Amino acid sequence: MALHKAIWNFNEAPIVIILEKGIVEIFNGFKLLREEKILEKIGGNEKLNDFNYLKLVTGKTWEEYQESLFRENRIDYKLLSNIQAARTLIKKEFPETIDDKIKTKLTNALLGKTIFVRYLIDKGVKISFEGKSCKWKNDDFCQLLNFSKRVKNFFDELADKDKGFNGDLFPIENNEYKQISATVYSIIGRLLKSEDMGSGHFSLFDLYDFSIIPIEFISNVYESFIGTENQAKDGAYYTPLFLVDYILSETIEKQLAETNNTNCKVLDPSCGSGIFLVETLRKLIEQYLLNNPSTKRNSKQFKSAIIEIVKDNIYGVDKDESAVQVAIFSIYLTLLDYLEPPEIESFKFPELLDSNFFCDDFFNESADFNQLKEKDFSFILGNPPWMRGKNEKKTPLYVKYINERKNKEKMKEGPIVDIRNKEIAQTFLLRSSDFSKEKTKCALIVTSKVLYNLQSKDFRKYLLHNYQIERVFELAPVRREVFDKSNDKAIAPACVLFFNYANDKSTDKNLIEHIALKPSRFFLCLRCSRLIDTIFRRCNKID
Repeated sequence: MALHKAIWNFNEAPIVIILEKGIVEIFNGFKLLREEKILEKIGGNEKLNDFNYLKLVTGKTWEEYQESLFRENRIDYKLLSNIQAARTLIKKEFPETIDDKIKTKLTNALLGKTIFVRYLIDKGVKISFEGKSCKWKNDDFCQLLNFSKRVKNFFDELADKDKGFNGDLFPIENNEYKQISATVYSIIGRLLKSEDMGSGHFSLFDLYDFSIIPIEFISNVYESFIGTENQAKDGAYYTPLFLVDYILSETIEKQLAETNNTNCKVLDPSCGSGIFLVETLRKLIEQYLLNNPSTKRNSKQFKSAIIEIVKDNIYGVDKDESAVQVAIFSIYLTLLDYLEPPEIESFKFPELLDSNFFCDDFFNESADFNQLKEKDFSFILGNPPWMRGKNEKKTPLYVKYINERKNKEKMKEGPIVDIRNKEIAQTFLLRSSDFSKEKTKCALIVTSKVLYNLQSKDFRKYLLHNYQIERVFELAPVRREVFDKSNDKAIAPACVLFFNYANDKSTDKNLIEHIALKPSRFFLCLRCSRLIDTIFRRCNKID
């Protein structure tokens, strides 16, 4: 039963085939029966032929079962629908005199805190409040939501550096709590009790096990926080986990294999929900455990070590406040994932805001995060926004950055040129050099049009003259499959560019490896293989 619920929670395995004691059972991994708490059964031995090799690779299986396995049936889509419905209702309850930015911040903070509390409840962690420490149930939290003042005290105590977890977990100022009405808390209660949120569907929060939250779900929550409109405006594209895994396998994993050293500083200049940084942190902690096999996870030494790994190696910048908050939240949950409930109860989150994570425009050269230039980064990784600057009333910072850089490099051979169509992804490639030391390697997902179209000829000349391009991993032919969750139907051609700043060294003999993915029937299946492996590794932790 626990395995069934875990697979449903991860929602990445559409078909589940279980062989036990010589009996074969086939289940729909996207549908959990509410009463039985098990996956919907498709069949047994008599259905195995529907899933043979030939039918899988020719697509016959997916054609036959497409209605049952339709993506919108997945739990993450339903939960996000619940969250979005709750967000809409909550924002309407704030006074009209409040700035929309403040409404958004408070709404996201309340929902983020709610998810964290449910994580603690489902994990079986004792929660201290009003002098008592005990395990809570969902009903206990729902009951608390009936008392606005106690809710504020509860959240304050969770964040307290002595009584609670410390850190920067969706902060709400004291004066901001005054804007939160009792009706807002009642909406959260309805969400938690799986009542109809006005979307025509009942919430699934009572069934979902928040103690095993996959990083992709957190990324999706972030997307719901910024909203479809802002996502399109800012050019933010969801980064699928399998692509993150590939980039890390070619960067972080190779360095760890060569050095076995957890000193591996990584910067994501547009971190979003933090998916690159979270997966990097996992690899660094796993390496630490390999290096220290006798370390006990319940020891102070281990707790101090994983906090030190974060503080010394994980850095992110994003101009969206919700992104930074969700990224920090994701890092915190990753740390807790390596601890058992008794250790979680006494764990103190490191303060990461304005030291490791910064809410600012990456092209703001006067911002505090520019102090990171002194760091010796091993890697700069990420998926910066793709968008063109069109008819802006105010010159954006990235355009100002290019203009200022042009002035600085007037006397340099192969001077910088204008960014064609004000494409911001190109500017991220150039800005990375400001944070690069001699051995810093970069891997950024960018629009690949700049590598081929005639308008970008001068930009390519500058790029090839000043940067060592190691590899172009071309995604253009499969961009709709890779970025299938994007809200932008006109997905731009994309590639992963592996490179480093040449630091005035000659690039004349630089050789570039070019790899192009081609669409095929196998592509989506290959996408899932790494994720399914993750499911079973995580399920091994379940009693």
